[in-house]
Amino acid sequence: MQHTEPVSPDAPDIELAVEDAVVARPSKSLWRETLERLIRKPSAIVGLTMLGFLVFIAVFAPLIATHDPLAVLLDIPEEGVNKRADPCIHLLGCPSAGDSLLGVDAGMPVDIAELSATNSLMAAASGSVIRVWEVDNGKELFSLEHSAPVDAISWAPNDQKILAVSGEEVIVWDVNRRTPQQTLTLEGGADLVLWNADGTRFLTADSTSVTIWDTLSWRPVGTIELDGERIAAEWNVNGTLVMTASGNQVQLWNAFVATEVTSIPHDAPITSATFNRSSNRILTTSGNELHVYNTASYEELFSAEYDGPLDNGAWGESISRGIQNVLASSGDVALMWEVNGGDSPVLELVHGEPIRSIQSSPLSTRIFTQGEHTVRVWDTASGKEVVVENRDAAVVNVEWENNGGAVLLASGSAVDVVKTTDYQYLMGVDGNIRDQFSRVIYGARLSLMVGLVTVTFAVIIGTIAGAIAGFAGGWADNVIMRIMDVMLAFPPLILAIAVVTVLGPGLINALLAISIVFIPAYARVARSGVLAVKEEDFVTADRALGVRPVRILFRRILPNALAPLIVQATLGIGTAILDAAALSFLGLGAQPPTPEWGAMLGAERNQIFTAPHLVFYPGIAIMITVLAFNLLGDGLRDALDPRLDR
Repeated sequence: MQHTEPVSPDAPDIELAVEDAVVARPSKSLWRETLERLIRKPSAIVGLTMLGFLVFIAVFAPLIATHDPLAVLLDIPEEGVNKRADPCIHLLGCPSAGDSLLGVDAGMPVDIAELSATNSLMAAASGSVIRVWEVDNGKELFSLEHSAPVDAISWAPNDQKILAVSGEEVIVWDVNRRTPQQTLTLEGGADLVLWNADGTRFLTADSTSVTIWDTLSWRPVGTIELDGERIAAEWNVNGTLVMTASGNQVQLWNAFVATEVTSIPHDAPITSATFNRSSNRILTTSGNELHVYNTASYEELFSAEYDGPLDNGAWGESISRGIQNVLASSGDVALMWEVNGGDSPVLELVHGEPIRSIQSSPLSTRIFTQGEHTVRVWDTASGKEVVVENRDAAVVNVEWENNGGAVLLASGSAVDVVKTTDYQYLMGVDGNIRDQFSRVIYGARLSLMVGLVTVTFAVIIGTIAGAIAGFAGGWADNVIMRIMDVMLAFPPLILAIAVVTVLGPGLINALLAISIVFIPAYARVARSGVLAVKEEDFVTADRALGVRPVRILFRRILPNALAPLIVQATLGIGTAILDAAALSFLGLGAQPPTPEWGAMLGAERNQIFTAPHLVFYPGIAIMITVLAFNLLGDGLRDALDPRLDR
């Protein structure tokens, strides 16, 4: 036996040369190796980046989105209900509050200005001439000549007629033909003319009387003689009653026979009176008091007092939420009370000069106050001033547009439509007055959920079915795969439509239909993987050792056949999102007002030429999401197959 002397610690260093030494390193795990291959694929990096961005948006949607995606917006911008010729795409820049959306010069001082019922046309009277413009583009359409100065005008509810009082004549103009349809004699003239809601009657009024006219016979129904100077005269919403205010009382009159229905007396002279939108309430100001009455029982529902005299009463009423507030002015101060609150005003807004009129926006989120030369717009929630317009000439008229995003303002010879909403709707609003940006953001949540849920369900069912078919073989294989072949014989989208048609439209049924359609693809992939792996030596060894077949299949074979399934599932998520969008586009998937991209495309497809941005944003979101999953799936395919690694 060879003896080896120990080496002394003090002995000189001895250089040991070991040639061809191999240092063994621990082998990399499959997942680590796959990840390293994946990050070397540019397409996979792009896909992962896009997917990460989408997941971030989906998780933090409540923080990113500016509005509730299901809620109707309160006072929408200029491209809302009444679309303009050139819809505003806010990402490219839009007018902000105070900017003029439309400005025309009448050439001479304007005495009266009024928007048509649909806000598509605008009329302005200067002296004896009425000029009409298109609101969308400011194009002048025509002018109407009269023999005397025009004292009052009113648009018919369908925009087809204009009533004009000129001297002692009432002229009914046909807008399409630009010719007088009727010329009626009115002794003494009038300073107010007003159509009822359906255009079957109209009224004219001077300082002490109101005359009701019938448009079938073009004759007066009757004349109402007032006890004092006229303060107000209005139609109710269905045109069956006329309300007048004069002296110390408000009176309601039957519009068919011009007879008094009831009278509501006040302790002091009335300074203003007006119906609410549905005409079931009347608001009056009298002395330093404000009153709200029920028009059915005529009982007082609300009252408030102020230190000074009140006038210019107005309603703060939302189309969707009903009456919220009541308004009035006292000198240069605008006041707002909550109807369901106390009798103390919740807002006191100083206008700076005596207020001539005050009015709430259609959805009760803005108030304008008009003085002789100044118009101010206020936010009703905060009392903050949103817009201030100072004019050298006296302000003749201020009127809200129907959508509440702008006001018509006439001063001197200029007539402007001024925006009253801030720069806040990045992608505009859809046809149902909802914030498009918020709906696209929340749509990311829904679309990712659709893709993951449908593919997960299809992978589980398809993998189990395909694995059993490939492992068991024989009659089980034939039965399972023939069922899959029958399902594959149908075009996927057609089969999904058929399934949803049977189950009924809806997002859950659409998810189930897409999952069913995807099952055969995963079953075939799983079967082919199992067939390739089950002949391997380690499977034969397990069988020889007596391992149960179920354990062999799910613990030994399937884990080694997952690579193609992972790739197929990743690619399938994008396809599932696309199919879900297609079903929603056809009205078979997510139902309104669910913020799903396909449903948004379907709802706005008719506006592709008038408001293309409403279709562009959800369309580009679908494209980006599907592209992200396709790029990631392509990278995974290369990473999981070493033979494709370059």
